[in-house]
Amino acid sequence: MAKLTFVWHLHQPQYRTADGHVHAPWVLLHAGGEYLTLLHALSATGLAGQVLNLTPVFLDQLAAYRDGTARDPLLEALRTPARSLTSEGQRALLRWAFILHPNQLRRWPRLSELTARAGGAPGEDAKRRFTIQDLTDLQVLIVLAYAAPNLAWEPDLKELAERGAGFGEAARRQAVEWLAACPGRLLEGYRRLAGERGVEISTSPYAHPIMPLLLDTGVVEESWAPHPAPAVPAFSAPDDAAEHLRLGLETARAFGFAPVGCWPPEGSVSQAAVALYGQHGVRWLATDEGILAASLGRALSSESGVGQELFRPWRLSAGGPVLFFRHRGFSDFIGFQASRFADEAEAARELASNLRRTASHLPGDAGIVVALDGENPWTSYPQGGATFLVTLARELEQSTQLRLATLGERAAEEEPRPLPRLHPGSWIGGTFATWIGHPEKNRAWEMLARIGALGASRGGPSWLAAQGSDWWWWFGDDNPTILAPLYDELFRAHLRDACVAAGVPPPAELAAPVRSAAVRLVVPLSREWPPPVLDGETTSYFEWSVAAWVEASETYQRFARAALRAEPGRLWVRVEPRPGARPPTPLVVSMVTPKARTGWTLPGDLPDGCAVGHCIEAVLPLPDGEVLLALESNGERMPYEGFWRLELLEVDEP
Repeated sequence: MAKLTFVWHLHQPQYRTADGHVHAPWVLLHAGGEYLTLLHALSATGLAGQVLNLTPVFLDQLAAYRDGTARDPLLEALRTPARSLTSEGQRALLRWAFILHPNQLRRWPRLSELTARAGGAPGEDAKRRFTIQDLTDLQVLIVLAYAAPNLAWEPDLKELAERGAGFGEAARRQAVEWLAACPGRLLEGYRRLAGERGVEISTSPYAHPIMPLLLDTGVVEESWAPHPAPAVPAFSAPDDAAEHLRLGLETARAFGFAPVGCWPPEGSVSQAAVALYGQHGVRWLATDEGILAASLGRALSSESGVGQELFRPWRLSAGGPVLFFRHRGFSDFIGFQASRFADEAEAARELASNLRRTASHLPGDAGIVVALDGENPWTSYPQGGATFLVTLARELEQSTQLRLATLGERAAEEEPRPLPRLHPGSWIGGTFATWIGHPEKNRAWEMLARIGALGASRGGPSWLAAQGSDWWWWFGDDNPTILAPLYDELFRAHLRDACVAAGVPPPAELAAPVRSAAVRLVVPLSREWPPPVLDGETTSYFEWSVAAWVEASETYQRFARAALRAEPGRLWVRVEPRPGARPPTPLVVSMVTPKARTGWTLPGDLPDGCAVGHCIEAVLPLPDGEVLLALESNGERMPYEGFWRLELLEVDEP
């Protein structure tokens, strides 16, 4: 009877900076959603052969919520009665309440209505667009939007779900306290499962770095061979890689787990990385079937008999952990294809049937590994994945062709085959292209090297957090997201925190985004043209006729356009609102030079150098040399990403 193992990878990058501030609430929201769905399903069915790969940085964030040390603006906004929300609280609520999958909206007509009304204009416009009742409903519905697949297991939420709208303060308190308790419930649930037969807890290096690249980016050349490798910056930090692994295993043990195996972040492996895992006592690793095929130098074709090799454990001839390789087809079916079925139960039955069919052609000592992200797929499922998971478990319990076993059990029982060589790569295409090679990704590696050389590598957890794979996932253009600027800022925030922890002054380059080079903006400079009158009005046509005008796109709700003009030592700025809108205050002006970053919140920071009328006008000091500038108000930004690089053009006639 062939063996079957499911590996569920549970991870979130470090959204919390050293000051405890949470910059994105995904740990909290998914704790009440997809993570809870998987926990409920596994607990309800008792299916064996389950490996939960809990990353240490994910566990630490769950604990911060449980212990009340996570300063999450969204959680605070949910805990505050709608009538008492400040503008900052409204912004936090409206920023995150509408980043939803269509399935989440489809279940809640009232939430769809509020989303349509939002129109992308949070902040001070909230009082104009939303009533107190609207905001109260939104506070409850964002919880229900994530919790919907769990309602069968959560009686406390059923009555709220049936009501659907018109919530009061008692309902808001009930919903938010339920959500706030979920991170702690997950930790308790994982510990409970860890004590059950047939369930194994594994882990990953602390902040989820791409270990082969952290050891030496020169591995890229071998990974791409025989094809030409892209140009990549030189980086090598073996001590950091060892610390990620040491701290990762220590963290998992501190939470009460005893991991003997690891899912390498993104399935990324190399011979040097595997050796390091072995040095730290790791007994097994799992990665993608493509790595095995590349290592063997031939396709895993069932016709040639090589396909049988996918279902065996391996070990490098030089020694080290046992290596397992996941079945990509079955893993991707759960991750990307089953959600297309209108009936989740039908999708589960099809997968179970295909697993049984494959097992019927395997010898009794073979094993199938299904490994994938344990959170990402479920939102795309029509019913949120719960029906699929429960049905799959029931189908497999009745199977006579499959025996459920963990990878720890298999590593202890089976004799691995010798593997002369391991191809370096990841689960995505067998290379590291998702994390290096693109100009933006390379810039991040270069920044990491420069900041580390200054001494920030002594920056402890913040330094490790900056090395997490997720930041490189979002750099470049292969994984676009509207939150890319935030993730860019988080990467640099961790580097700044690392500098502070190491006693190193953070360099000015950390103020400028990695994601996109600054946009060139030619700004007229005149010594002779009369300066504008600072009154927030159009005093005359000529005062801004010698200026650089930048039009905002139609997606902007606050900004219509901005104008900039210069004279020696001074920069004049004018920002006009959309027709019918108020001037975009407070207006945050960020200026970056090679030596410093300066910011002003207008009008308050420049009472004598700013005026607000039908628009905002201000005069700022203009230093010599390169100057980067950006404007931001209530969640809108010009330019959308990065900065304007001001190029001064003298316009006076000689």
